[in-house]
Amino acid sequence: MDRDEAFADIVLDRTLRESPFPDPRDAGLLTELVMGTLRRRGTIDFALLPFLSRSLEKTDVYVRNALRVGAYQLFHTRIPERAAVNETVAAVKAARGGGAAGFVNAVLRGIVRAGCVPELPPDGDPRRKPAERSAPGALVGALERTMGEDGAGAFLSSCIEKPPFTVRANRFRGNPGALFERFAAEGREPSGCRFAPDGIVLEKPVPVHSDAVFHGGMYLVMDEGAQLISPLLAPAPGERILDACAAPGGKTSHLASLSGGKAGIVAADVSSARLRMLRETLARTGTPEVGTVLHDFLRSPLPSSSGEAFDKVLVDAPCSGMGVIRRNPDAKWRFREEVLTGTARTQAAILRNAWKAVRGGGLLVYCTCSPLREEDEDVVRRFLADHPEAAVETPPGGWPGPADAWTADGFLRLCPHLHGTDAFFAALLRKAT
Repeated sequence: MDRDEAFADIVLDRTLRESPFPDPRDAGLLTELVMGTLRRRGTIDFALLPFLSRSLEKTDVYVRNALRVGAYQLFHTRIPERAAVNETVAAVKAARGGGAAGFVNAVLRGIVRAGCVPELPPDGDPRRKPAERSAPGALVGALERTMGEDGAGAFLSSCIEKPPFTVRANRFRGNPGALFERFAAEGREPSGCRFAPDGIVLEKPVPVHSDAVFHGGMYLVMDEGAQLISPLLAPAPGERILDACAAPGGKTSHLASLSGGKAGIVAADVSSARLRMLRETLARTGTPEVGTVLHDFLRSPLPSSSGEAFDKVLVDAPCSGMGVIRRNPDAKWRFREEVLTGTARTQAAILRNAWKAVRGGGLLVYCTCSPLREEDEDVVRRFLADHPEAAVETPPGGWPGPADAWTADGFLRLCPHLHGTDAFFAALLRKAT
């Protein structure tokens, strides 16, 4: 991951599929060690400095990450110190030999002697925020531009914590109450989501890839914030609805569920692989009345052959993904501020082309899983300046989310430190008749 920028969740998923642990607790521990280390990497890297004889960046990549995982165990888990040190050293010895193992052993034992308390830069040191908040300085700065210093700090602090494991019950496959009872009977300690009506939080996560109930389409793994996006469109029977960036299909199936399976939905995506993923989700969940189409809204509007204009359109735009870094913490270490300009241009083009599919009087929801204004408010404001026929719409009556998530400008901002969800932005845009 550190070498080739592979995605941690994909690597973990492949590893656990190809080499499953007999005891699921071991799989849970591996996931916790990997994700926990990535969440707190900034703090760990600084705390390692006093114990290193050479730069961490100049250390062999395997050894570097072994040090991080070993330090994470010493700083942030209840794993016995002896076990944390010995297991880490043994792994390095097997992979890189005795010299590297001796180096790792010296560093980790130095941390133990120092009391296993991570050291931070002093107040006023420019390294303080990145180390304390465990995020690259560029991301800290970008968040502060949007949220202010206190808001950015609270956001990043919440993203260091382990997120809840949340699912959405699929009404096409059964009753949410029955699914809740099943989870309870399995000892998963379920509780209802704070806002999302069909959302369930599991204190003890499900190993979904070996769960017959998941494969049977009874539920989708879906953050509560994501579950609050499709209701913004208030899908109704008989409406024509376009999901312009639909894969992997969680929001598409939710749109269909909210309409009772009686809306005519077209789900589009940019590649055959993503479209295949989307169709697999729709088939697994038994989602009816959804047509799929291969189309890139970055390049052009939907061809007129696709039919009349749509009553409602969802644009779940590609973005930096900084709103889901508590679930995908490796993403924050790939953040590059200069990429935001290109991303915003892509989002603007998709929004502009998808807008042409909205009928007069129709509604479009633009959303991202980003907390950064460059991908959110700035994109929408430029769009509004160029499209006088577009106006910001208020949320529909009965929308189940938190009232305090709406900004003074009429935009939705969900945040982990305020609402317990991943960070989502949304704007409702009504087209004049």
